[in-house]
Amino acid sequence: MDELDRNLLQHLKDQGRISFRELAHQFDVTSQTISDRITKMTEKGIIKGFTVIIDQAKVGYPITFIVELDVDLTKMKEIQKELTGYPELYQVHVVTGDHDILVLGVARDITHLYEIIEEKISNIEGIKATKTSLSLKSVKDTPKCII
Repeated sequence: MDELDRNLLQHLKDQGRISFRELAHQFDVTSQTISDRITKMTEKGIIKGFTVIIDQAKVGYPITFIVELDVDLTKMKEIQKELTGYPELYQVHVVTGDHDILVLGVARDITHLYEIIEEKISNIEGIKATKTSLSLKSVKDTPKCII
């Protein structure tokens, strides 16, 4: 990766809908160069994909929650696979510290949150304990990349 690649990534991170033509103009290269660079970074896995950032509250999911899980480590792979199948859970991390897995998710309301925790997560074989926290306010929520 060179300076142009890093600059492209920064611009795409900040302005995901910017056109190749506009990027080419800003960096004084051809649109084909921009296209080739982005294709190459995508093929190498540097760019994992392109997405839209949605305000969850505005689409009916105002509750953001964090669940810390203690699990039977012999069932870790199966637990991870099952957790990634729930659309309400948007991040699943295997972590160090007092717990084994950290999950971030969204819910429509408290009843829905209860269903996610008690009827989905807690019923996964190998889950030994859960600890749930609610996010009261998001003070920073940006794409997770430092370039």
